[in-house]
Amino acid sequence: MAADIFGVTPELGQLARALGADATLASPHPCTRSFRSEAEAYESFAEQGGVAAYARQLGALMTGRGYCFELALGFSAGASALWVCLAEANLEPWLPKSAGLYYGSRIRDYSGLAPRRRARLTFAEHEDSFDSPALAEHLRGLGHNALVLRGSRHGFMNPRSAGYDEALAAKETDRIQALLEVGPYSVQARRRAR
Repeated sequence: MAADIFGVTPELGQLARALGADATLASPHPCTRSFRSEAEAYESFAEQGGVAAYARQLGALMTGRGYCFELALGFSAGASALWVCLAEANLEPWLPKSAGLYYGSRIRDYSGLAPRRRARLTFAEHEDSFDSPALAEHLRGLGHNALVLRGSRHGFMNPRSAGYDEALAAKETDRIQALLEVGPYSVQARRRAR
């Protein structure tokens, strides 16, 4: 899981536990710290080198393992950095089998990249800095799986974000659990498959 600008937080750990998967948590910050505000977290993220530096860090994390991740999840800055990684030819042997990228607003700066793995891009409907429905439409035109969640705001999965939406976060957590075949919906999915 590639964290947003808040880094690895107790809430991100709770999400990993809720997913019931053996998760590796990555942060754009060199150490765990708590931020007083989103602005303070963003300033630290920018000081660390932004999306490009975070993508290099995630690439090093992937190549340092003896196996590939089944699913990589990224949130905001983490989604944007994973998007960059997914297009890197030199990471090919270590790329995750698939990725779920949530409200990666800086993907707009890298929309011409071609990921080497399947990725589901989920954008927030309401973004302050760009037109997410237009970006999703552009990406769909390039053959990518991009969607916009109605009524959502940037950060809807993170309780520390002003855009947090508990109901949407729960719905997406259930969807991810089904993909990973854990949680209450995986039993139903396996029964239907029989």
